[in-house]
Amino acid sequence: MANTAVGFVETEGFVPIFDAVDAIVKATNVTVEGVVRLGGGIVAVALSGDLATVEEATEIAEETAKAVSGAQVRSVVFANPCDAVAAVAGHTALLEGN
Repeated sequence: MANTAVGFVETEGFVPIFDAVDAIVKATNVTVEGVVRLGGGIVAVALSGDLATVEEATEIAEETAKAVSGAQVRSVVFANPCDAVAAVAGHTALLEGN
């Protein structure tokens, strides 16, 4: 994922995340790397693409998820992720506690 930014958005429940994913793929050219259940009802989506697109997508995802659920939404964007962060973004199964 050299020269590729990655972003993560998390909130409570699948419905807000799925609505957020729907909104971002319709509005941007970001790649959705995966959706993962983190535990305690928290669900996250991993995104990748160029920096401006990932930043725009995370903003759209936050706004959409907040509008749907009213729950707290958190996000982070890595402009130039280290290999470990890029690996997690590209293989969200690494986050699951299996």
